[in-house]
Amino acid sequence: MKGNRRAVIPGLLLLTATGAFGAGPKQPSECVVASEALAQKQPRLAIIEYNKCLALHPPTFEALSNLGIAYAQLGKFPKAIQSYVQALSLDPDNATVHLNLGLAYLKTGHSKKAEQEFARSLMSNPRDPKALELLAYAHFQMGDFALAAYEAGLVHQAVPQDPSAAFLLGSSYLRLGMYHRAIPLIYYSVAHSKSPDAYMVLGEAFLGVKAYRQSLAVFQKAVSLNPNLPGIYADLALADDGVGKLGKAKAALKEQLARDPNNFEANYLLGRTDRLNGDDAEALKYLNKANQLRPGDASVAYEYAVLAMRHQDYAKAESILRAILQKLPGYTDAHVLLAEVYFRMHKTREGMREKAIVAALKQAQHARIVAEGKAVMREASKDSNATPHPPDQ
Repeated sequence: MKGNRRAVIPGLLLLTATGAFGAGPKQPSECVVASEALAQKQPRLAIIEYNKCLALHPPTFEALSNLGIAYAQLGKFPKAIQSYVQALSLDPDNATVHLNLGLAYLKTGHSKKAEQEFARSLMSNPRDPKALELLAYAHFQMGDFALAAYEAGLVHQAVPQDPSAAFLLGSSYLRLGMYHRAIPLIYYSVAHSKSPDAYMVLGEAFLGVKAYRQSLAVFQKAVSLNPNLPGIYADLALADDGVGKLGKAKAALKEQLARDPNNFEANYLLGRTDRLNGDDAEALKYLNKANQLRPGDASVAYEYAVLAMRHQDYAKAESILRAILQKLPGYTDAHVLLAEVYFRMHKTREGMREKAIVAALKQAQHARIVAEGKAVMREASKDSNATPHPPDQ
């Protein structure tokens, strides 16, 4: 399962005026013009007039917060942040401006600061489900998927018809490996939004339960909607590989690297493919790149262990595998390879122990996949009003 932390920001930007100037005669003319321009969706004119207003008259909360909105509408988020912060110095408990400031922080990649602003917005307006949803999204971006799932679950309970809340909750479950819970929620989002991102995440959920045919169809739909989705060709390669289309899988990986040479999954998978084909030099080229992009990744380390085995460097392979299993004791393939290493080193007792661990892990994994597969099919066969059917294939 790919480990990138990606999701779509729930809903649209909530950039709403926080109290525009009225058109009464006592209001400065620059402020009136700015307010009217913002209301008429002319953010450039609004910025010019609000700056005139603030230069000529004492600053007000309304002028500063609305100036922030105008900047945000043009994608000038650092300027928007500056205006929102100044506005909050005049009205520290304004829930809407805290929310908009959090969104601006999200857009500039500052998830921790965004989290703080969404929490402050909720302190002033605890009943706002959108603020809670955005707080969940910030936690998702920070990698706290359990907390994101909890918060998104509260939003989903409050507004069960909201596809963005369902998508965020499903994406959080997906990152937690709870595929049977994730898939129906992502179905729902796909059915209502037709978003290419939602199709992509649904395909990743299918990969999690090894439903390669379904994942391939969904990824192809995502590509038809947006061929430039980050990471989509690496996903396609995993699905093609799963259904035995190895040539297509490699072509998809090459396409991914042509679009993004720094894509971890594509470099790792090409390294693995070349290793399987016996081309160690090419394999190492891609694996070393993947290791630079994500140092210490267990999948890359496993490939290094396989290559060490191939060159009969059993001590090195053992060292790599033991380090992997110290971090990930449930990594079945690493246990399988370590058993082989021990037998090659004539450590029969250690090898038999690893074989016993492999048998137990495979039995548990099989039971989990069967249970999740049945749950997914049960959900997919329900009435479409409760759980939407898979997207058109």
